[in-house]
Amino acid sequence: MIKKMITTSMLLAFSSITLPSYSHSSSGDNIVAYQQKNSDYSLYFGSEEQRIEYARQYHGQIVKTLHNALIVSLSEKAFLSARASGAVIVEHTPPKAINNKSMNKALARSSQASPFATQVSGIPNFPCYPTLEETYELAEQLSEKYPNFVELKHIGQSWKKEQGLGGQDLTVLVIKNKKRNKNKKLPTMYMQGALHAREYTAGATTIKFAQHLLENRRTNPDIKWILNQREIHILLIANPDGRKYAELGKRWRKNTNTDYCATNEEKIGADLNRNFEFSWNSTPSSSDEQCSDTYQGPVAASEPETQAIQNYVSSIFEDNRGELDTDAAPLDTAGLFIDIHSYGGMIMWPWSHLRTTPPNSAGLSMLGHRLAAYNSYAAYQAGNRFHVGGSADGYAYGQLGVASFTYELGKEFFEHCGNFEGEIFPNTLKSLIYAAKVAKAPYKISGGPQIIDYKLEGAGDVAVPPGTPIKLTAGIHDDFFGYQTFTPLPPSQAIKKVKLTIKKQGEGVVQRIKLPAADGIYDSSREQLSYALDTSDWDDGRYTLILKAQDVTGQWGVKYAKYLTIDDDASAQNQAPVADFIPTCTYGTCHFDASKSTDDKPGLKYRWFIGSETNRREYSGEKIEYVHELAGTYYVTLVAEDANDISAVKHAVLDLDGKYLPIANYTYQCSGLTCEFDSSSSTDPDGQITQRLWRFGIDGQYLPGNVKETFTFPAAGEQYVSLVVIDNDGQYHEFYQAINPN
Repeated sequence: MIKKMITTSMLLAFSSITLPSYSHSSSGDNIVAYQQKNSDYSLYFGSEEQRIEYARQYHGQIVKTLHNALIVSLSEKAFLSARASGAVIVEHTPPKAINNKSMNKALARSSQASPFATQVSGIPNFPCYPTLEETYELAEQLSEKYPNFVELKHIGQSWKKEQGLGGQDLTVLVIKNKKRNKNKKLPTMYMQGALHAREYTAGATTIKFAQHLLENRRTNPDIKWILNQREIHILLIANPDGRKYAELGKRWRKNTNTDYCATNEEKIGADLNRNFEFSWNSTPSSSDEQCSDTYQGPVAASEPETQAIQNYVSSIFEDNRGELDTDAAPLDTAGLFIDIHSYGGMIMWPWSHLRTTPPNSAGLSMLGHRLAAYNSYAAYQAGNRFHVGGSADGYAYGQLGVASFTYELGKEFFEHCGNFEGEIFPNTLKSLIYAAKVAKAPYKISGGPQIIDYKLEGAGDVAVPPGTPIKLTAGIHDDFFGYQTFTPLPPSQAIKKVKLTIKKQGEGVVQRIKLPAADGIYDSSREQLSYALDTSDWDDGRYTLILKAQDVTGQWGVKYAKYLTIDDDASAQNQAPVADFIPTCTYGTCHFDASKSTDDKPGLKYRWFIGSETNRREYSGEKIEYVHELAGTYYVTLVAEDANDISAVKHAVLDLDGKYLPIANYTYQCSGLTCEFDSSSSTDPDGQITQRLWRFGIDGQYLPGNVKETFTFPAAGEQYVSLVVIDNDGQYHEFYQAINPN
C-alpha cells in the first residue's frame, strides 16, 4: 500500500474518488438490515490462549469477561457460525442462586451498603475514574502547579464542538523540563487514551501517568531523568463526545457523529480506530455499515477527531519510513506512539492491516514483549489476530515509521476500581516508565537487559551515616518478556556485565564499579545482584547510583537509578518491618488490609501476590480488593518494604468461599454403531445443572441435549464424545472420552 496516496483534505473535498479497498456491501441499503436484534451469549474458554483468541475475534462484541467465559452480543447468524466452528457457546442467562446461603448473605450485604454510596467524584459507581470534566480540571491544576514542566495544547475539536452542539477540544498535556530544554527537540513519547469511549481504564491511565511523573520528579531519579531527556505528549481523552455517553453507563465505542445511522441514535458515529488514513478500508474487519460498531466512516480521516490526531502526530514526529509497506524505518528512529485501550490483557504492534510481518518486525516484537512483561500480558503483531485497517497505531508506524503499540488493559470495559488501582495501573505504570526510557531509539535499545527490583537495602529513601551496611540488589533479565502465546518469544542472551556509576550532587562521577553476579559468574540470561556497598569513606551529600547491564552481543539496556543520601548526623538505627494483614472474605471477594504491618518509621510500601500455587498476580497498596469468584485454595504473599528498602514477607494459604464447578460425567453402551449415553451421574455441588451440550465426533458441534442421548456414528473406529454441563451460576465443566463403536 502506498502510504501517501491522497491527502485527507482531498478525500473530503472529492468524496467520489475511489480508493483501493476491501469489497463491502453498500451501507445505505443495509442500515435497517444491520439493526437486527442481537442477543447475549456465553462463549466459554478452556485456557488463557483460547481466551485471548476469542477476545481478539469478538473484541467489538464483548459485553463482559468472566473467569471462564466471554459474554458477547451476537446476531443469531454469528452465534450459529461460532457454534459451527466448534466453540462452546450458549445463550447467556444471568446466574441465579439456588439455596446458597453464603452467596445470598453476601449479596444482601452488598445491596444494603454500596461502597460508593457517598461518592462525590468520578464516573458514577466508579470513583477511581475521573469524568471528562474532572480529567480536564486535573490537567489544568497540573499546569498551574508545575508551570515549568507542563503545557496544555488544544489540538482540534470533537465532532459536536465542530457542529456547535457543545462538545470539547481534544487536549494534549505536554510534560518536559521547559527551563532546561527551552529550545531543544527531545525524543518524544506520545500516548492517548479512550479512543473507544467505553474503555474506562484507558482514560484514567493517561491523567494518572501525568500526575505520577510530576509528583515524583524530585524523589525519583528515573523520573527526573525522563523529564530532563524526553518530551511526553499525552492526549488525555481522544474521543471526548463518546466519553460523555460512556459515562452514563453506555457501552459506547464510536464518536457521536449523527450523520451516520440516523435511524438508531444508539448506533450513531464512526469507529475512530478504523478511520485513520493509512490502510483505511483495506480489511473485512472494518465495516461500511453505518450502524456497525466498527463503521470506518465514509472516507479516510472523515472525522474531526481523527484529523486532529493525525495532524498533531505528524507535527511532533519526523517521517522516517518510505512509501511501501516493505520500507523499514532506520533502526535509530526516535519516538514512540502508544494507544491505550481496554480490554484483553495484551500489547500489540503493526501491521494490523496485513498478516505479513512489518519491516521493523524484530524491534517491534522485542519492545512489545518487554512492555507486556510488567503486566504479564500477551504480546503479538495485531494483524495476526485483529486484521484491521485505519487504526491509530497503523497510521503512526505506517505513515511515519514511529514504533507504535496498542495496550489492551484489564478484563472489562468498566473495570472494577479494585482491579484498576491495585493491579492494572501500578503494573502499567512500570511499563510506561520503561517505554519513556527507550524512546530515543526504541528499535535498538529494547534489545538490552532489563533491571528488575533495584534496591539499596539498608538505606532506601532514608539518609544514613557513612559505613551503614547497604546491600545493592537487583534482577538482571534479558528474557523479561510477556506471556507467550501465538508466536515465539524474541531471542534472549546471556548477561555479560553490569556497571554501577556513582555520581555525587554538585561533583559529577566519583566512582565506577563492575558488579559481580551474585553466584560469581555471568553465564545466563537471568542473573541476580547482591553487592555490599562500602560507604565508610563517603562524604555527606546526595549520590545517584546508576545501574546498566550489557548482554553478550554487546547490547546495553536502559539505565535505572537510585538516590542515596549520606549524612553524619543521621541515625544508623533501623528496625526491620513486620508484615501482617487481615483478610476479610465473603462469597467471591476478599478485602486484604495490611495496616497491621509495623515498622519503626512511616513509609511502608506493599506488594501482594495472589492466586494459585503456580500462577499469581501482583497487586499494590495497603488495602486491596481481590475478586476470586471460584471457591478453592488461594495463596497470598504480602511483601512489606520499609523506607530503608528492607522487606518482610508474610505467606498465607486460604480456603475461600465462592462458586463451585459442576462435574460432568457420562456412561455409555453401544450396539453396533448406535450408542446410548447417560449423563445422570453429572453433579453440581452448590446448585443444579441447567444445560447440557453434547459433541459427537472430534469435528462435531456442541449442541444442546438431554440427560440421555442416543447417537449413531457413521463408521466404526475410535470416536471422541464430549459432554459439557453448565450450572445455574454459569459455571461449566467438560468431560470427554474416546469410545470404539463397532
